[in-house]
Amino acid sequence: MKKLLAIVAALFIATNLYAQEKPLTFQGVKIIDLADTVKEQFMERGFAPVFSTGYLLEGQYRGLTVKLLINYSRSTGMATGIIIIPVDDQMYSAEEAAKRYNDMLDEFNANPNYTADPKNKRVPAGEDVAQAMLNDKTYYAYFYQDGDRRKCLSMSIHEYDGKYYVGESYYLDK
Repeated sequence: MKKLLAIVAALFIATNLYAQEKPLTFQGVKIIDLADTVKEQFMERGFAPVFSTGYLLEGQYRGLTVKLLINYSRSTGMATGIIIIPVDDQMYSAEEAAKRYNDMLDEFNANPNYTADPKNKRVPAGEDVAQAMLNDKTYYAYFYQDGDRRKCLSMSIHEYDGKYYVGESYYLDK
């Protein structure tokens, strides 16, 4: 009987610890949830649908107008992550994107809710990002929310039509 009670107590404690685990969030929205619920919560925070159907929203973030794409599983209807991309008129030169990337690295490094991947690197001063990207160099950084390596934030520099931007992705790595 004592063994049974000990097993029940252990299961109870383990279940409570698991249930209290913090979910992956962005601006207070739980990312891994039903896609419709995630969409509604972003709309409550001022994001507006780009189309009447779908999971592409537009709103303000970091002082920019951005598009926010909710990734989801068609089979389950569950959101699996989000991608944030500045809209075309909010893109920069390669030098400005490198500065923004470095500033964001500093910001996330200073944020106690994120743990930096040790491989993250700043864009060196004076580096020609445009030329480096033409030669297949990539600029990526990874952070983990609440120190949990499954709750990922990745940020990267991208080029589109001669303009550059820093995109962010929040997702659960299984």
